Amino acid sequence: MLTALLFSVGSAFAQDALASNDDDFDFLREGDENAELLAREGQVRGDDFDLFDAEDGDDFGDFQLAVEPAPEPAPRSSTGRSLPYSVAGKSPLAGNYEATLVHVDRDSVVVELPVLVGRSPADLQGSYWLIGEIHIDGMKVSESRQLVTGASLAQSGPTIAFVKLQAPVPSASGQVEVRITRQVDGGAPEALFSKSVSYEL
Repeated sequence: MLTALLFSVGSAFAQDALASNDDDFDFLREGDENAELLAREGQVRGDDFDLFDAEDGDDFGDFQLAVEPAPEPAPRSSTGRSLPYSVAGKSPLAGNYEATLVHVDRDSVVVELPVLVGRSPADLQGSYWLIGEIHIDGMKVSESRQLVTGASLAQSGPTIAFVKLQAPVPSASGQVEVRITRQVDGGAPEALFSKSVSYEL
């Protein structure tokens, strides 16, 4: 008797649940019925429910990925591939070029002096240190050293060393002297030449 009662209650509950689930999907059935009714009346076309129409298809058909333009090549120097210094008739390690001011700051200057090391590897007579010194009012304030060896020289053209130094200056105007010397390992420095340049802050 108890088993029959439980079975009857369970069956009734299952039928109620199914009925409730059917009610949840009533809106779908009503929507289908309304769509069929409107289609019969000629108010709605079948393709009105498409996600994409013909015009949308054309828009996507024209879609293309943007491609960045290739960078323009950097312009070549007006001097081409050659050094902008003439070496014709010039001797190595001589005062062939002038010193120039590269930068001027509030209380210092940067000076550059090109030095012809050799017109070809044949001009090299042993390794040495090329020394550049900055003197202001007779006092050395800065120095640089460059080692010159057979590996330092260009094999098919001239080799120029660039002595470039920053130096503090004591006044708003004056002169900066660049002294160039050569020193072989274990030997005394040999003075080669000097160049001066005027400055104004």
